[in-house]
Amino acid sequence: MSCLYRIKEARNMMTDTEGKLADYIVDNHADILNDSAQVLADKTGTSAAAIIRFSKKIGFSGFSELKVELAKESGGNIENFTEQIHAEGSIHTLIKKTKQVNLQVIEQTYYLMNESTMEKAVQSLKSSRYIYLFGVGSSGIVCDDLLHKLSRIGKFAIHHHDTHFQITNAAHITKDDVALGISYSGETKEVVTAMRYAKESGAVTIGITQLKKSPLARYCDILLYIPTEEREVRIGAISSRESSLIITDLLYLAIAKDNLEQTHDYLLKTKEMVKEFKS
Repeated sequence: MSCLYRIKEARNMMTDTEGKLADYIVDNHADILNDSAQVLADKTGTSAAAIIRFSKKIGFSGFSELKVELAKESGGNIENFTEQIHAEGSIHTLIKKTKQVNLQVIEQTYYLMNESTMEKAVQSLKSSRYIYLFGVGSSGIVCDDLLHKLSRIGKFAIHHHDTHFQITNAAHITKDDVALGISYSGETKEVVTAMRYAKESGAVTIGITQLKKSPLARYCDILLYIPTEEREVRIGAISSRESSLIITDLLYLAIAKDNLEQTHDYLLKTKEMVKEFKS
């Protein structure tokens, strides 16, 4: 059942405030995807609490999940990679379909962003002693990318491809550190275990995962969401990798921008050092 259908179906059983919200969302559903609960409250003359209650009344865990469903109806679900490729398909068709999917991933990733939550994540990363990164497979690739970027601006981060090393590192996390775990499913055992250790150690825990209840979400102080692909079998974790990279790039840029002069010096110094190997 679509989100808009749910709202219309329940319209006659709503209070005046809920009815006002329902009518506004139905008429402006494409325009509220970037709004926080407070922004929508200001637009409708209600309150953020009323919007959250409204979201739960129609079957969602909160306003963020409601927006996810609205985003799907506005732009369609993220097409699975297996739907892009056919044995008889041409390169031209593949390029067009891949472009469409990538653009859709970008749009839906930004729809799910909450500026306040992102700011909390950035502040935690900036004030941390060490940043421990946990990810397996394609999520591990995202961790490597973030590790490389952070190391170039003098921010100490730790990540290992070997999952046993990841768990070993988790044993040394303290309350002065931040643990960032990436898992599309939210159920990757190695990541969940590491994040549980980090949480128990008092570290700030940040998760990048899809919007749903999951073992990973249980151990995260801050959750940054990526779109749901809604496929049990995936040829490659292409969409989730792209959306995770968007989020980690934003985290990196937000950290780097605070002291641009120092960031410039760090980047210049690392560039010069690497050039020695090319001469």
